[in-house]
Amino acid sequence: MKIDKSLILLFLLMPSSLLALSTDQSQPIKVEADSLEIKDAENISIYSGDVRLDQGSLALRADRLVIHFNDQNELTLMELTGSPATFRQLNDEQQEMIGQADRLEYREAESTLILLGNAKFIHVGDTIESNMIRINTDNQSIQAGSLNSDHRVKMLILPKQQ
Repeated sequence: MKIDKSLILLFLLMPSSLLALSTDQSQPIKVEADSLEIKDAENISIYSGDVRLDQGSLALRADRLVIHFNDQNELTLMELTGSPATFRQLNDEQQEMIGQADRLEYREAESTLILLGNAKFIHVGDTIESNMIRINTDNQSIQAGSLNSDHRVKMLILPKQQ
């Protein structure tokens, strides 16, 4: 995977807290969809049709949401698909983070959000576009790129206000 070196520059220019509002996790989760299917034997819940998930400042929108749990009923993976699937969230500085892609995956164990297919991530006006964007919320790192050389990473970095 090719990683654009200017992505490192973007990461250095971003505020140090590329994390969600610290109070979001203590907020209730509200989910709406046209339908819900629970498959206990497979430890998954499938929400379909105009899916809306809200928790504090976090807002997820998708056509379909599949939530995977382990045997202890703990979240392991959330898969959102849409045209596009989107998220919006604030960090502790009240700065908005926006993302969209054909597919979003949140992997709990790795603390990673992966945007796949027509991916776009915007933070404080700075924009990354790529076929794949991986955001690690533990170590505040971002990777972007594609195995296909036809899909280059595109970035827009706004000048800092004086």
